[in-house]
Amino acid sequence: MIGPAALVPLVGGLLDHLVAGELDQAAAVLDHVVKDGDDADAYGLCIAAANATRVALQGDPPGRAPLARLLAGTAPADPHRQFAARFLAAYGRGDQEMTVALFRAAVEAGDPRVLTESVCALLALVSGLLRAGSTTPCHERT
Repeated sequence: MIGPAALVPLVGGLLDHLVAGELDQAAAVLDHVVKDGDDADAYGLCIAAANATRVALQGDPPGRAPLARLLAGTAPADPHRQFAARFLAAYGRGDQEMTVALFRAAVEAGDPRVLTESVCALLALVSGLLRAGSTTPCHERT
């Protein structure tokens, strides 16, 4: 277990690398979380990434859609991208019960790649939203 105190700055650095297009550095941080962490750390990574997005979008000018509305609409066909969109939308609505249920379903899918691919899809979606949003560094948002 990595724990929340150590995980938060790791996630901020990971998102900074993703937003900057530094994929090798982002992969190294993610590998560390996967190898040294547990399910609680993986869930914490998802929550910290979602929170960074919420914080970035909350400073947007009036008229910009909140996180839940940005993600509303037709769900993607890919189940990992669907996890990502649903997780961020649930987080944006403050629906902790749903974020836990979505994460638990990915953990219990029977194939460890489901969780890995779902978390990667979440990180891809978050980094895209962050690239399009605020200029505040990610390590200051988590």
